[in-house]
Amino acid sequence: MPRPAAPHRVPLRLSASAYASLMACPYQFFARRLLGLAEAEEVREALEKRDYGEFVHRILQRFHAAHPRLSGQPDGTLMAALEAIGREVFAPEIEENFLEHAWLARWLECVPGYIAWQKAREASGWRYAGGELVRERSLPLAGGELLLHGRLDRLDRRSDGSEAVLDYKTQSEQVLRNKLREPGEDVQLACYAYAHEAADAAFVSIENGKVKLVEPRHDVPLLAQLNAERLVQA
Repeated sequence: MPRPAAPHRVPLRLSASAYASLMACPYQFFARRLLGLAEAEEVREALEKRDYGEFVHRILQRFHAAHPRLSGQPDGTLMAALEAIGREVFAPEIEENFLEHAWLARWLECVPGYIAWQKAREASGWRYAGGELVRERSLPLAGGELLLHGRLDRLDRRSDGSEAVLDYKTQSEQVLRNKLREPGEDVQLACYAYAHEAADAAFVSIENGKVKLVEPRHDVPLLAQLNAERLVQA
């Protein structure tokens, strides 16, 4: 049977992104996580798509911290608040490079859709319950345990106590649906659901002025459990 060449290097604490790396390319995982061979960082002079995604996360965290519930508030007031936070977050980058206005414009295009989506979410019974939440859960291993951890973009809760883990994505609805087409192909939502023991999990697509909820077609607790078992075996 195959076995690790250096068992003392097998990590006992793993993030959701590290698990995704293991599934995508075991050799890359071995080189990066076990041997510690990180890629040389490049000097970047302009924002990239991943930077834009991080900025959107930061904006929504600040917005919901100040406005945990939108129902009953005028759309115009809420949009102005969300736009103002967006401009503040992007301001340092725009000061360095005026061309970053394009990323800000891309975000501002999504503001009306996000407010409408959030109000509809609340009308269906869900309430914002927190953001940027660190969660971890142990998995039994032979002779010890593995700690799976992650940072939840957002947690929603209903009056009956049920909870849903949401993950913001600056990708189209179709791209995200493709990720979830095959059960177990995408590990991120399953990891978050397992770490928090949530019954529901979904992506929130924020792209091209549209905001859509993209949910797995399969049972989330079952996906989470199977995902955890596969990690232990791997």
